[in-house]
Parts: sequence; structure tokens; C-alpha cells
Amino acid sequence: MQQYLCKQFVQVGEENFEDYLIFIGKGYLARKAALNLRPTLVLTKDEFGTYTLSFRSALISSSIIFTPGEEFDEVKPDGVKVRAKIEIAGNKLIHTQTEENGRSSLHIREYFDDRMIITTTAGGLEKTAIRYFELVR
Repeated sequence: MQQYLCKQFVQVGEENFEDYLIFIGKGYLARKAALNLRPTLVLTKDEFGTYTLSFRSALISSSIIFTPGEEFDEVKPDGVKVRAKIEIAGNKLIHTQTEENGRSSLHIREYFDDRMIITTTAGGLEKTAIRYFELVR
């Protein structure tokens, strides 16, 4: 994962992301805003082994601070609180989120030299959401 630290990746496309947003209960305006954000993601690591995944867009910014493999409380960009865990496996961040109602989502961020792909699944959702990011040069 070291080679992807401090690199900026900007979203350039998606498939089925609106279906995921509907599934998790987002209203029309929230979905349309989320679909048009085109966020930039950056992963950093401090000297203690703690990672920060930063999400920035024109409308909203947030960060997730985590130690791989340890559960933590996360507040998603929309304000929803979840219990989360992020693990690292090769070039992937495997991010599990569980809501208070028990519904869980899995976000796999797969890093490449020139792009990143986030694949999202959720228990009970038949479709897989995919978001495509390109390296900012």
C-alpha cells in the first residue's frame, strides 16, 4: 500500500451507485448530490502506523482515521454513524461498515498505479456499485 500513499485519485465515473444509495435510504436530493460530487480521495499514514483516508469535494469533505484490522466508530460524510473496520490486503483496502440497524456494506478500494476502483456491496442489495477514480497528475 506504501506506493499509493499521498496520491490523489478523483472520481471519473460510476455504475449502480444510485441503486446503492436508494438501498441505504438516501432521498432524491441526497442521491443527486452524491452522484455529482466527483470527490478526490487521498490515503496517508503517520509514523505510528495510523492511516487517514481523506474525501474532498466542492460540497463536503471528511476523513476516516483508522488502524488496519481494528474496529472503530465512523461518521460517514452524510452524518450516519456506523461501526467500521478497514483491513489492508495487498493493493486493497477492505472497508466494512455496519449500521445500528444491522445492515452492512462492504467497500473494496483497489489501487493501481494510475487509477483506483471502489466496489461496493451490501447485504440484500442485488447489484454491485462501482466507482472509478483516476490518478491526479
